[in-house]
Amino acid sequence: MAGKARGLLIDITPLRVSAPFRRIFVARLISLIAIGMLLVSVPVQMYDLTGSSVQVGAATAVTGVATFVGMLLGGVLADRFDRKLLILVGRSAAALSFAGLAANAFGAFGSSAAVPVLYVLALVDGLIGALSTSALMAAVPTLIPRRHLAAVGAIGALTVRIGSAVSPGIAGFVIGAAGVEWAYTVAAVLAFITVIVISGLPSLPPHAAVLDDEIPDDAIPDGSAAPEPSLSEPGSSADAPPVPVPSLQAFLRSQRVVGAVMVVGVIAMFAPGIVALLPALVAQRFDANPSVTGLLFAAVATGAMVAALTSGWLAAVARPGRLLLGSLVATFALMALFGLASYAWLAIILLVVIGFLEAIQEVLRYTLIQHHTPGPLLGRVNGIWMAQEVCGVTVGALVAGAFGSLWVASTAVVYYSLMLLAAAVVAALVLGSLRAVRAEAPARTPVG
Repeated sequence: MAGKARGLLIDITPLRVSAPFRRIFVARLISLIAIGMLLVSVPVQMYDLTGSSVQVGAATAVTGVATFVGMLLGGVLADRFDRKLLILVGRSAAALSFAGLAANAFGAFGSSAAVPVLYVLALVDGLIGALSTSALMAAVPTLIPRRHLAAVGAIGALTVRIGSAVSPGIAGFVIGAAGVEWAYTVAAVLAFITVIVISGLPSLPPHAAVLDDEIPDDAIPDGSAAPEPSLSEPGSSADAPPVPVPSLQAFLRSQRVVGAVMVVGVIAMFAPGIVALLPALVAQRFDANPSVTGLLFAAVATGAMVAALTSGWLAAVARPGRLLLGSLVATFALMALFGLASYAWLAIILLVVIGFLEAIQEVLRYTLIQHHTPGPLLGRVNGIWMAQEVCGVTVGALVAGAFGSLWVASTAVVYYSLMLLAAAVVAALVLGSLRAVRAEAPARTPVG
């Protein structure tokens, strides 16, 4: 029984066996807390300066667009330059940018310069932060054997949830106690700490290969990433002849599993958009009860946290593609039921399950991408994947909001969900490569 329980809980083996991965975990958690503090502090300061919700939205949009561009650009750079160097440059620049926000809030640039400086630094934060994140995500699979990638994905998902849960509270406390300028200062200090932590990483060359499953955990090299200047295929033997690295376009056309995962990611990225309809739904169904609104917003995050903490079983799934597609279909079916729910307790339970399924999909997409992407392309492929994750809420909210302008909230939720359910069903029927993929035998990368 105890063994079954351990198999269900999140697998922390990557943290135990790899010192470089432990550094990345600590640095990413601290970084997420610092960035989360900015996501609260920038809107608060912008509203204090302008009294305009439009300006607040514009500043948030600037950061979002810059982050999206940074993810794509960072992926390209991560496949051309040492990833450790990119991470250090990115985190150092982010720390200086956070310090600039603090200086701006303290009035160092004058009160008349505060708003434009805030826009500029919000753009820099989004761009630079995304550049370093792309390099970091591309480096991780070169430090951990492929058999542990599901655990890495679960740990990453849990890290994001912890960071997003803790940071708003820290920011709110600091702003309330000392002012927004000190929230920026704390964020800057945290960013500088991440630079110190990351500086202890080994060199992370772009042509390092994903570590093979045959490497025992007690033999994982802590001093360097897997050296592999010419091998481009995950899982290939070190004695095999070098395989030429395809272009990104050729790879996505020929590697159907990764292409299918990207298609699923496009559909899945619309799911978080349902949050745009929650306030109106609560007003329509639950008498605009603010407690219900808060519980609904927390429900998805709670489900995702539970999924990450109980993700140990995912590494043993023989057909991860089928589970991914099934979870996608189930998510949108439950979203449609959520739109029909007349009781608050039922709506909350449905959103908890939806959050659980979304986190399962996130871990599976991460694992499949890392398994089937050659080391020299990890930066660009991860950049595309993370760009999907970043822009999901924004794009989904825009589309869901458009539905909300045509129908009452509950009807809009149902129609929005049914549209996505239809897309998910079509994907499940069409993406045969994803249905067929097996966890124990990653598909070989055909080179066109």
